[in-house]
Amino acid sequence: MKRIATVVLYSLALSTTAIAQSIPTNLEAMKSAYAASGSIVVLDRGTIVIEPNMPAPLCALPKNQDGKITWSFYTFPLASIRVPLAEVDETLISQDRVFSSPDAPRTYKPGDQGDTTMVVVAVVPGKQFHTLIYDLDKFTHLGPGPHSSKEYGQTPDDTEAFGLTFADPAAARAFAMALKNAVILAKAQAALAAHP
Repeated sequence: MKRIATVVLYSLALSTTAIAQSIPTNLEAMKSAYAASGSIVVLDRGTIVIEPNMPAPLCALPKNQDGKITWSFYTFPLASIRVPLAEVDETLISQDRVFSSPDAPRTYKPGDQGDTTMVVVAVVPGKQFHTLIYDLDKFTHLGPGPHSSKEYGQTPDDTEAFGLTFADPAAARAFAMALKNAVILAKAQAALAAHP
């Protein structure tokens, strides 16, 4: 019995080490995939800060409703998003091809594919992401910088979901996959830590 307990504890220690080593690998994959769209700062193995390039594009998504095309518009004027990995709902990480051209609703033809991929990330129920948002109108009317956050109206905010844009669909897929893996591993690590 003592030997079985030792084997189980050794296996748990190895799995904890494997999880801890895999999270940094996935975070590096996320940083690499997101490099053209912004930056990612790793605060610790379980928390990152995503800093999208500014200004955020206005994204348009066509929908066919009863044979008629309607449009949904999204913009995420985020200066930064603090993301505790264990609080992300990995089942809701999604990708959509969207249009970033303001002419898209006028020039769209059925079957056209968007020029940008948006990855949407949502938090588990009862939690929120802490963000810094900025006033898109103020930001776009600023001349050459540098500028202070006050000049473009940066304020703290909380949100249950956010979108990140990628010009390269392969980078978006790689980011979403690495994020999902990192979230699953962070949750497993948190569960192991909670029940030693």
